[in-house]
Amino acid sequence: MAYGLTRLLRTEDDWSDLLCFLAELDPGPLGSALCLEPGAITVRREVRVAAHGGAPAGRADLVVLLDGAVRALLEVKLGAGVHGEQFAAYDAWAEAEGIAEADRHLVGPNHDPVPGVPAAWSRRLTLADLLAAWGRSSDDLARLLSVRALRQFAELEAEVTGPANRASLVVGDALRLRRLASLAEAAAPAGTVFATRQRSRAGVANICAWRETDDGYVVAEIQRLVPMRGTDSPFEIRIMVETPEQTAAANGALADRQQAWLARHSFVRHAGPALRDLVADPDGDGFKTKKSGRGHHRYYGYEGGGHGSSVVLRDTVDLDDMVTAFTAALEYLATYRAQ
Repeated sequence: MAYGLTRLLRTEDDWSDLLCFLAELDPGPLGSALCLEPGAITVRREVRVAAHGGAPAGRADLVVLLDGAVRALLEVKLGAGVHGEQFAAYDAWAEAEGIAEADRHLVGPNHDPVPGVPAAWSRRLTLADLLAAWGRSSDDLARLLSVRALRQFAELEAEVTGPANRASLVVGDALRLRRLASLAEAAAPAGTVFATRQRSRAGVANICAWRETDDGYVVAEIQRLVPMRGTDSPFEIRIMVETPEQTAAANGALADRQQAWLARHSFVRHAGPALRDLVADPDGDGFKTKKSGRGHHRYYGYEGGGHGSSVVLRDTVDLDDMVTAFTAALEYLATYRAQ
């Protein structure tokens, strides 16, 4: 069962599915965790919430009904960030259904901040709190799944803070970056803006932050390299420049003018000796060595997006090391000067 859960609980949606299954086996613990009155509890998964008053539509992770009436709304956010106007849709629907703000729950792995979530949403319950609710269930399977899943979640949390080469699951990578985002944002220089959607254009969990400049923007991004290849792919920081035009030609031309500043060794030199042991090839420039089929032939980045250098972190770095490296990158952005 331990191996099976490891294989099955790979994404944020998988953990939501498990909560729904546990509630189907025994709804009582969920009612107790949500402080609901006695009654018949049912759970609906991936509920499409209709737009109200011009608000957008969305899909809520879990909607809890008491005696057939909608009573609570749960959104599970383990690693993914907020996308679009999903919470505006949830709030509009919840208001129409009469769901109090205290019964709108954002369920995370812990109480770390989640960018873009309305402050009124309850953060009282974590995923571990909900899983533990079934620890004394009268249903044998629910009780066993709860214990095993909690153990699996504890191992996942250990992956998050351990060496980067241990974070192989998609949700493990996302959890690590969620924690990193919280710590890095707290230490970021004034004027640093963080993206609320913690996903790269390729759909990989990442953190993106930027500063406005006379030329446009300077950008620091950290993400996992090719996560589907498993534990051998480390994390990468990209330091990029971007123009207001956001075209490949304009961004490439700006990168040409700022090559000396963009080079990996310039960033490492500025960050100091503490960073050298965390970075692969700290004396290299971090630019492409051969033309690739996608994007700029010399710079890493995105078609129509930022262009710059790649700073690959060693696979032995842990969460504290990654905080050191990414915080240094954010501080480095503040040294940019237009040329």
